Amino acid sequence: MTEQTIYNCHIHTFTNRHAPRNFLKLFAGPVFGPLLSSFLRNASVANFVTSLAPSIGPFSKNDLVERQARFFTRGRADEQVKVFEGIEKQYPGGTYFVVLPMDMAFMDLGEVPASIDEQHSELLELVTKHGKNVIPFYAADPRREDLVEKVRANLKPGKFRGIKIYPNLGYYPQDKKLMQVYEICVEQDVPVITHCSPTGVWKYKLAPEDRVRFGHPRNYEIILKTFPTLRYCLAHFGGSEEWNKHLKSQAEHEGDDRAWIRWITDMIKSDDFPNLYTDISYTVFQPRVEGLYFDYFDYLKVLLADEKIQNRVLFGSDYYMVERERLTEKEVSILLRSRLGEELYFKIAHDNPLRYLGIKEKKVKSGRTSKGTRSR
Repeated sequence: MTEQTIYNCHIHTFTNRHAPRNFLKLFAGPVFGPLLSSFLRNASVANFVTSLAPSIGPFSKNDLVERQARFFTRGRADEQVKVFEGIEKQYPGGTYFVVLPMDMAFMDLGEVPASIDEQHSELLELVTKHGKNVIPFYAADPRREDLVEKVRANLKPGKFRGIKIYPNLGYYPQDKKLMQVYEICVEQDVPVITHCSPTGVWKYKLAPEDRVRFGHPRNYEIILKTFPTLRYCLAHFGGSEEWNKHLKSQAEHEGDDRAWIRWITDMIKSDDFPNLYTDISYTVFQPRVEGLYFDYFDYLKVLLADEKIQNRVLFGSDYYMVERERLTEKEVSILLRSRLGEELYFKIAHDNPLRYLGIKEKKVKSGRTSKGTRSR
């Protein structure tokens, strides 16, 4: 049997140059953050902090410090192609990767050394070097005055193949300007992916309740009703915090207090949103949860027993944000495949990504399918 091509629908290749200079103020505070950021831009210091972070006293329970140390370690590369090479070798040859840029200029954390236009340009250079295995998305922030014009110019064959947004940075996904962007996506038959977890990164000093308000799954209902043919992915399946609330019975089953994972599964099962997807990036890369006798792989398999959910989940890893985990990305990906079994694994890593990305497979003489081509 010919093995189907794997699609990783959620990775990043941006470097330190694409993050604000004071990025770590977000996690380490206004005094220590800038100092730590400066230190981590030094290769030897970054390697030291990365290895030491799990055992540093006040940070031993704060994995965000270690995560950001690893972020700077991987992100010190001077070009995105070098970051990409770190993930390419962890998957079988021919794997496809959806690469998601980040527009972090509005985080109020200082200057971003390389502009979002430069980041996008470098991403297209990555496509040139690695060909069809790289599927580039375009980062859209409604606070940019020329956003709609830029999106219209860049969503076309030979350029970008989808849109990435990040509401936790301080805006609503149903912003008027983004609604214009979605209209262009429908015209060009390209998908959208959004960060959909209360955690991650956010605009500096944005209160937790405001992050929830901007990023909540309920915000997407009006978008999906307005554009029923728009393929839209709520990334991270709500995030690990929301999975924990649900699995530990700390949230309601119905109403406004539902855990985000429950919101998303309810939306999918309602049949009101036929082109709504979610991905498992980062969330299931935390396989063991304190206080539970099972792990996220187990619960994911239970969720995928429902045919409606099974058809709307995408495989994604959130490389290189997952670098802080003890297991390598390759180990987690193989473990996921083993635990789900071949049929379910390739459902989320091949079949569903093809539909989400708008790719049609080529038929071969044996009746099986080949890697796939764009539908347009």
